[in-house]
Amino acid sequence: MRHTLRFTALALAGLFAASPAALAVIPYSPVSPIGPPIIGPGLSPPDAVYGKEYSHDRDFSVAGPVADAQQVIAWDGAGGTADTVDFTGTREGWEEDQQIDAIANARDALFSETLRDASHLIFSHDDFVAGYISPGVPVAQPIPSGGPIGLANGNVINGAGEVSVELGAAVTGPNLQFGWASQPEVNAMPLPVDVDGLEVWGPEPRENNQEPGAPVVGDVNKYSLDVDWPSGVSVWNGAGSAYIGWPTIVTAVESLLGPIPGSAFDFREGNQGRQAINLDALMVNDTVGRPDVFDQDITFPGDEPVRDQNGEPIDLIDPNGEFGGDQIVFSIRQIVDPEDPDGYYATGSELIVLDSLAGPSGAVWLEHGGHEWSHDYSLSELSIAGFQGQEVEYAVIDINGIEAIGEKVEEPPTFCPGDFNGDGRVDNDDLNLLLSNWGAAVPPAPAGWGGFAPTGPLVDNDELNSLLNNWGKGTSTAPVPEPSTMVLATLAGVTLLRRRAA
Repeated sequence: MRHTLRFTALALAGLFAASPAALAVIPYSPVSPIGPPIIGPGLSPPDAVYGKEYSHDRDFSVAGPVADAQQVIAWDGAGGTADTVDFTGTREGWEEDQQIDAIANARDALFSETLRDASHLIFSHDDFVAGYISPGVPVAQPIPSGGPIGLANGNVINGAGEVSVELGAAVTGPNLQFGWASQPEVNAMPLPVDVDGLEVWGPEPRENNQEPGAPVVGDVNKYSLDVDWPSGVSVWNGAGSAYIGWPTIVTAVESLLGPIPGSAFDFREGNQGRQAINLDALMVNDTVGRPDVFDQDITFPGDEPVRDQNGEPIDLIDPNGEFGGDQIVFSIRQIVDPEDPDGYYATGSELIVLDSLAGPSGAVWLEHGGHEWSHDYSLSELSIAGFQGQEVEYAVIDINGIEAIGEKVEEPPTFCPGDFNGDGRVDNDDLNLLLSNWGAAVPPAPAGWGGFAPTGPLVDNDELNSLLNNWGKGTSTAPVPEPSTMVLATLAGVTLLRRRAA
C-alpha cells in the first residue's frame, strides 16, 4: 500500500513555489583568507569564514536569478552571492539534471576536531517536515525560512533559510545551539527559502589576481543528488564518478536504525522502503588511498607505513582504538512511518559517522555537543511546535547541511625588515646575527631569520640596509637605543672589506 501525507493549502503553496523572481542580486565581496581555522571557545562570525558555498532546495543561478538545477552558490556572509560550480552534465552514466542535495570537500577542515567534539558544528534544516496531529496521521509541516525556531531542549535556532550552530562541548559545554547566519547574510536577494547544502573554508573567488568578473572558484568536489536509488550512487565526485554507492549508505543506516519497513516513506518524493533512503547532509575526510575513492581495502608492501595523500605516515587505528580510513559524516532525508509508535523511521536529524575501514555495518552516531546525534536524541530534543496556524502535536527538524567552524582564523605574524631573529624589534641582537653571518648564504625564511624575506642569496649590504633603515622598529614597544658610532664604524669596515674582497 502506498502511503500519502496530508498537505494543507499553505503547505502545497510553499512546496511548489515558483523559481525566484528577477531581483537585483548583490555582488559577491571576497572574504580575506588570512589563515587556517583554529578551534577555541569563541565563534567565527559568518563574514569572517572564507570560502562559503551553499545549495538551495530548488537550485538556481544568481544571474537573473533563474532556476538552474545543480548550481552551487558562493556567499560572502554580508548578502553578496555569485555562481560557483554547476554539476550539470558531469556524471558518468547518469545525466539526469536532478537537484543538488549535499555538498562537501574531499578533506573538510576541522573534520577530526568535529569527531572529538572540539570544533563548532554549523547546520541547516529543511523548510518542510512531517508532523503529527494524532498518532498515525502525518501532516506536512512548513518551517519558516526565518527564525527563531524553538526546540524542545530549550534552545532557539534559526529558520530553514538560515544557518545555526552547535558549540563543541570540549571547549564550551554541552547542548548549546543557536542561530549563526541569518537569511540576509546568506543571500540578501532573493532571501533563501532553505539552505540545502553547506561548504566552508574553500578558496575565495577572484584570488590570484583574477580580473573582476572572472568565474568564481569553489572547492566543492563531493555532492549528492536529491534522490539516490535510481542512479545507485549516494555521493558523487566533482569530476563525475561515483564516490559512495547507495547500497553502502542503506546498509549503514539500517545498521543503526534497523531494517526499514515497507510502511516507511519519504513524504517529499513518495518513495517507500529502502528507496526512501537518500543522503542529505555531508562532511568528508578522505585521507588514505585515492581522493576519488572511498577506500575500503588499504594494502601496502612489507613494513612500509600507510601514508596519507600528502605522503605523511598515518596510523589506521588511532589512540582511542577507532578506525582511521576515509570517513564521512552524513544524515538522510526524513522518513515517515505512520505504523511506528513515534511516527518516524528516521527524523532526518540523525548524524552518522561512516569509516571506510570499519565498513557500513560499523557506522556509529556522531558525538558532538556533549551528546549523540541519534534517533532518540532527535525525537526528544529537536522536536518543534506547529507554525502558521498548524498546531501539530509534534514534528522534528530535518538536518540539510553540516560543516565545522572554529573560533577564528589564524592571522600570520607580521615582521619588520631587519628583525632577523623575529623577536619583534630591530636592535643589537639582529646586528650581531647579521655580523656573525656576513657573507654567508642566507637561510630560507623563516629559519633563523624571523619572518624577514632576504633580498639576495648572501648576507650583505641588502640586509645591512634593511637593518639600518628600520632600526628601532617592529611589533615590540620596548625602547631600542640608536646604533652607536662604534657600531656604525664596524659596519662600515665590514662593508669596505666586503667590497675589497669582491
